[in-house]
Amino acid sequence: MPLPPALVKRPPSDPVRVSGFPIAAQTPVLGACFGEFLRRVVPSHTAYAVARGVCDDVTAVLRAELYPKSARDAATGSDHLVAGAVGKRTSVAPITEVDVLYLLPPKLTAQKAADALKIVWAVLKTRFDGVTIADTGVLVPRGALWVKVLPCREYNGAYLIPGTPSLTRATGWSITNPIAEAATLRLSDSLYGGRPRLLMTALKAWRAHAQVPIASFALELLAQEFYAGSPRPYELERALVDFWAWARKRTPCALQPPGGQTAIDVGQEWHGKAKAAYWRATLADHHIKAGKVAEAAAEWRQVLGEAFPVPN
Repeated sequence: MPLPPALVKRPPSDPVRVSGFPIAAQTPVLGACFGEFLRRVVPSHTAYAVARGVCDDVTAVLRAELYPKSARDAATGSDHLVAGAVGKRTSVAPITEVDVLYLLPPKLTAQKAADALKIVWAVLKTRFDGVTIADTGVLVPRGALWVKVLPCREYNGAYLIPGTPSLTRATGWSITNPIAEAATLRLSDSLYGGRPRLLMTALKAWRAHAQVPIASFALELLAQEFYAGSPRPYELERALVDFWAWARKRTPCALQPPGGQTAIDVGQEWHGKAKAAYWRATLADHHIKAGKVAEAAAEWRQVLGEAFPVPN
């Protein structure tokens, strides 16, 4: 049972467009620092192509083992989908993990997510070293990258993937709709001139640098909701400050992914990191008003990481 052609052959999501930022100036400005930061943390087209390419041999092994010989040609290229941050092109460089949804054939449709994970693990461990089962996927090391295989099943136009078991889903299956997620993201980006993706990129860099205890996908959903509230045509540094203030009031909450039925619970354990970032950014704003660009950039580096440049 192949994935729908609309899912397999859909146009790739647009990458983050780093525009409106000065590349260089004799007099340093904070906008130039943010522009250089984004150019460093946004993966290139080549990086995305490499990330997708490392999945090919993994899916080929699964196809050869799980699909009958007569069905292999029909399943080629339509039995899997590169999803997650790489699929939507919302990753932060360097890319370290690629999510792949792999559609199990009907004869192996497991009732419990744990059984589906064991099926995929049993196949891959015979061909690749270091294959392990995580909570929601099977991790396959491929050089500097990890391929995370999530066995999936069709469900009412969406897909069931392994999730954390709970009282409401004892079998461990979670509902996801990659088509709706990508379409919603593209719409949000087009409505607000590409600013949501810029905000997501900066937030994900902050999450990785400060080890913020919030899911990357949750930040994506919050950023889209933040922009949907009202147009915000201002600088990225202002958007970040306003987001941290807004998101602390918005959470804890349950976020509903586009096209999905399984809500993502977001607590408040990450509020301390957001509050600290908010005050550092506020201090940076005071430095800017005093004409101290280097001092302001140094504060933003503390928030966003070493990729953020500081003028000499």
